[in-house]
Amino acid sequence: MRKTLITKKSIAFITSLFLAITLFSAFPIIGYAADNGKTFDIIEVTDFHGTLKDSSGNPVAGVLADRIENVKKSNPDRTLIIGGGDLYQGSAVSNIMKGVPVQQVMSKVGMEVTALGNHEFDWGLDTTIDTTMKGAAYSIVCSNLYDKTGKRVFEPYKIITKDGVKIAIIGGITLETETSVSPKYVKDYEFKDLANEINSVAAQIKKDKLADVTIALVHEGDKGDNATGPVFDLANKLQNVDAVFGGHSHTKTAAIATTTKIPVYIGASNGKGYIDAKFNITSDKKIAFEAPKLDTSYVALDNEKGYKAVVKQTDINVDKIVNDANKLIDPITSEVIGYNTDKELTRKLNNTPYGSSVLGNWASDVTKDAVRADVGFQNNGGLRIDIPQGNITVGTMWQFMPFDNTLYKLKMTKAQIKEVLEQAVADNSKGLQVSGINFTYDSKLPTGQRVKDITRENGRTIKDNEMLTVAVPDFVAQGGDSFTAFTKYGGLDVKNDTHVVVRDALIDWCKYNKNRNGNNTITNKDVPRMVNLSGAVSNLIQKAA
Repeated sequence: MRKTLITKKSIAFITSLFLAITLFSAFPIIGYAADNGKTFDIIEVTDFHGTLKDSSGNPVAGVLADRIENVKKSNPDRTLIIGGGDLYQGSAVSNIMKGVPVQQVMSKVGMEVTALGNHEFDWGLDTTIDTTMKGAAYSIVCSNLYDKTGKRVFEPYKIITKDGVKIAIIGGITLETETSVSPKYVKDYEFKDLANEINSVAAQIKKDKLADVTIALVHEGDKGDNATGPVFDLANKLQNVDAVFGGHSHTKTAAIATTTKIPVYIGASNGKGYIDAKFNITSDKKIAFEAPKLDTSYVALDNEKGYKAVVKQTDINVDKIVNDANKLIDPITSEVIGYNTDKELTRKLNNTPYGSSVLGNWASDVTKDAVRADVGFQNNGGLRIDIPQGNITVGTMWQFMPFDNTLYKLKMTKAQIKEVLEQAVADNSKGLQVSGINFTYDSKLPTGQRVKDITRENGRTIKDNEMLTVAVPDFVAQGGDSFTAFTKYGGLDVKNDTHVVVRDALIDWCKYNKNRNGNNTITNKDVPRMVNLSGAVSNLIQKAA
């Protein structure tokens, strides 16, 4: 056996060589004697909204799955995949099939747990539980949702072991769910304070020594500034929690909560990206998350190297799930019902803080005309995509209006309509799109006193005692988005439900105008709808007619 004699001189040489390699190599060399712990990846996909493919047919799910698989391969046994909620509702294929193909994709990529999103209520929570999640490889956690008996609907947390490290994931859902979902789907549930519920669960996990790492997985968002908003307010109230993963706001977020110094992440929406957050844990359970920065924590997929690339890298197994699902519904969704000859038709408001939009005006026009009403209303949140130039298909309308809202037809006086409009321009309102009337408001006046003038769309005066018929989606009629005024004037009476589905009305309008005008179904025209007297914005806005 050959032996090597190591002298003081050779040790000095080896030490010098070690330092030289450390200084000049791309990766620092870690001494084996030191406790460098284990590094883990937590991948979050949130607000996917059924986007298995984008509106141009690009393979969103396939590319997402491929990227996640690459992370898993780079850190086997130490990668945890989680969901931030709102995974299913939003596309024709997912809506028609009640989210099942999306669930199959998420199961295939290895998701192990997800938060509950407000849009998981859109088909009724029982449908999500019994149909969407049937056979899922992952589960829903939610600590702050209770039924009327006082029992939690889902397990509040789940503990997942990765390479000997126990990670607790505590779930939660935004309190906005109570007003952002059709009241009939949330009336049997109670939504409790997120911070209180998560802190209570986290304290119990710590007391019982159930986990080494604890994260909060909540469907709650920020203000789009990577610094403030409900998810940061929450993070600053949490105890015994190592990181917060959010959703709901469709933003790209990776930052530190100012008070608690807890890292906060949100991975965009619609498959446009995901979060890859890394943390290290030593043998004595010291936890350190990598400093969250958008360029390192957030990975974009809708770029030149993502699903819009000329050459796309996808997961073939996920592609098969998507293609099989699309084959089932293609006869319905691929029908061309029109053609947009203009540039992209948008939901962008012409006025601040509230105004009209091209697609908002068009949708409220269709709403009004579909049931022969004098006035039409459409909530901004019900319009989900801008419509690009090119073919308009049935599938496009499913993406634009994924909700199964029906139209209520109410009888309202001018004063009652004013009450609705005051709510539409109140502080923190989500706004409304209108048809059949024009109105002015002054945003500098107190909430409840801002609407100054209401006329018919042709400028004709509306008498105070004149009764007008009003068309409004059932979600809004029943008080959704905090429009409680409708509930006082027939919005809760099922006798006022026309059973005309808003999306069907939009599709029928496109088909009719295609047959009448060729393929040019939507064009732009200037017409006043609502004017902010405090602003210097023109009162002419784009209208789809």
